[in-house]
Amino acid sequence: GVIGFMVCSTEGPAVDFKNPVNPIDKMEDEKRPLKFYNAEIHSAAFCLPSFAKRVIEAKANST
Repeated sequence: GVIGFMVCSTEGPAVDFKNPVNPIDKMEDEKRPLKFYNAEIHSAAFCLPSFAKRVIEAKANST
């Protein structure tokens, strides 16, 4: 399989992608029910495999 994921920024506030500013479940209540997408799916979309976490942690610890 292929894993592709990139989020880049050199400025601005920190962003917590797993917890959106506009919660998915709240948006669903305001409009129409979503059939497949929910807050859990959104959060899972930003999970990283173990090897990627180790690389990121190693780079963060080396700076």
